[in-house]
Amino acid sequence: MTDINLEVEKGQLVTLLGPSGCGKSTLLRCLAGLETVTSGRVYLDGEDITDKNPKDRDIGMVFQQYSLFPNMDVAQNVAFGLKMKKVPKEEITKRVEEMVDIVGLSDHLHHYPAEMSGGQQQRAALARAMVTHPKVLLLDEPLSAIDALLRHSLQVEIRRIQKEMDITAIFVTHDQDEAMVMSDVINLMYQGKIVETGYTEEVLY
Repeated sequence: MTDINLEVEKGQLVTLLGPSGCGKSTLLRCLAGLETVTSGRVYLDGEDITDKNPKDRDIGMVFQQYSLFPNMDVAQNVAFGLKMKKVPKEEITKRVEEMVDIVGLSDHLHHYPAEMSGGQQQRAALARAMVTHPKVLLLDEPLSAIDALLRHSLQVEIRRIQKEMDITAIFVTHDQDEAMVMSDVINLMYQGKIVETGYTEEVLY
């Protein structure tokens, strides 16, 4: 990637749109601290976080493959990040129940990943990423493994939750229709560069 200049305003959902191999996921991993930044800097709320450990960045991430712990039920998966932050037990229980309700999994609180559909697993992964109230939520093609009908309903749901919780989010996709449904701002990427940036109607019309 070269000459990347990405600015995201608080509360926006910004999409990185482009073909496979153009650098979308690599950029997301750089923001999360999962890839080393060799030039340039990453700032969050004015703080330089380029060299910070991923766990100290106050960033949540949802992956394409769900990445749920198979030996933990929904409640335990969602609570994991809060336990790592040593949040009091009563607070963990309250926040987990609230978040699971928001993503529509209250009836699956004690189900294990193997007992749930792909869409339900992705909702659990979303809840786990958001329950810590991160400053930024990164979503790396989280719906690409889900069938078309369910995918559209989850697009709408993720957008609703993001707006309702006023979360700043960066969403990666290669799907133009998905970008239109999800985004406030779209960044078109090609060969490791952002080649165009604008509001959805400006970029895709």
